[in-house]
Amino acid sequence: MDPFLNLAPSDFAVDIAGQIMKQSKHEMINRELQLISGQMEQAVRMVDDVERLLGIMQQWQRSDASIKRCIQYISNKNFVRIVEKLQGLVVSRLMELDRVNLASTGMYSILFLI
Repeated sequence: MDPFLNLAPSDFAVDIAGQIMKQSKHEMINRELQLISGQMEQAVRMVDDVERLLGIMQQWQRSDASIKRCIQYISNKNFVRIVEKLQGLVVSRLMELDRVNLASTGMYSILFLI
């Protein structure tokens, strides 16, 4: 120990304040975990109620053919969306080309006036 060490009350207060902050952080985390746990329990009860109302007796298992088809569909979902978008672009381009062809025959101006 240093014989000339001077301690002030503020030195002790900082340590106490640090401990209080640590405790309050732990309490906040515990409260948040309790809240999340309660929300999860409520969600599980809601799912159970819906399954009971719909008459679902058995949940899907990873080995079921239905879930395999759903997983395959979900994995192909992006491809399907891109193909549909491409199809829309092709159709719109064909319509534009059709209008250009009508414009060259003079029919476009008649259709435009109508």
